[in-house]
Amino acid sequence: MILALLLALIPRIEIVAANDARVTYRELLPRRVALDSNTRTYHFKGCPQVRQGEEWVSPAAATLRGFHRHTCVGGDEYVTKTEARAPRDSAHIGVLFIGNSLTYFNEMPKMTSAIATNERRPLLVEQVTMSGASLEDLWLQTDAPTRIWEEHWDYVILQERSGRAAMDLGERFHQYLRRFADEARKSGATPILFMTWSPGNEQFFRSAAERDKVRLLPVGRAWRREFDWDGIHPNLFGSYLIACSVYAMVYDKPPVGLRSDFRDLADKSEFYDAPLLQQTLNQEQANAIGRAAWRACHPERSEGPGGKGGTAVAPPAHTGPSLRSG
Repeated sequence: MILALLLALIPRIEIVAANDARVTYRELLPRRVALDSNTRTYHFKGCPQVRQGEEWVSPAAATLRGFHRHTCVGGDEYVTKTEARAPRDSAHIGVLFIGNSLTYFNEMPKMTSAIATNERRPLLVEQVTMSGASLEDLWLQTDAPTRIWEEHWDYVILQERSGRAAMDLGERFHQYLRRFADEARKSGATPILFMTWSPGNEQFFRSAAERDKVRLLPVGRAWRREFDWDGIHPNLFGSYLIACSVYAMVYDKPPVGLRSDFRDLADKSEFYDAPLLQQTLNQEQANAIGRAAWRACHPERSEGPGGKGGTAVAPPAHTGPSLRSG
């Protein structure tokens, strides 16, 4: 148990050097142990009792097979790799999403790309996501640090856990937000902090963005209870609000008159795409959500009813068979 906790604190990826053309990084190799069938013990690499021809497996597999740990100590092993960065793509705007299920629910990154297909420079969108992950988890346990460097992204959008979970992390939240933001800036991208929608967290995210010198994607400012799917995740309307907020920030114009049907993006075998298949979004509703996103992102530039940021149409409430609670 203690070993597992310590391993969780070891970065899987460490950037060694990077520039406009390439990135060099160290990647943590999975731990392997040698099985001694005579003593029913397992040994780490480097132990003098390891014999030629012994089977190598993970420590967890060794434990499940009834082997016990020898007194030898295993060190961490890294392999160093150098990879070329993808050439700059002047025909697209690159956006990398880093987050958890609040990001990948309803294929939101693909939805964001879909609403921008008619722009002069459409979006090139990718994601690094892990269910339930904090920014600390994403930094330590995924390849997000190298993914920042693989492309020449214009924006890197960072999504922490929502509500009290983010606040309770305290300085660790700021530590890993800064690490991601610094890496994004060094790579040439603009880091953006995704404000989630739990009640009372707007000031927390605004202060965090100011303190750690990142732009804020103010999704929570425009959130409504009707955008909730299951008490945690966004429904179709909520994911569309996130996509529109990104559009408003990237293109600096109201996301109105854009695509509103995303059923073709859904993977029918995945629970997180259920709202895409069970709910519908008409153009009036889509425009209302787009205006709400614009007002949240640019409150100082929003106009009254009939203007680009008008308030004549309220964001929709979903009803009938598409409504799910609990």
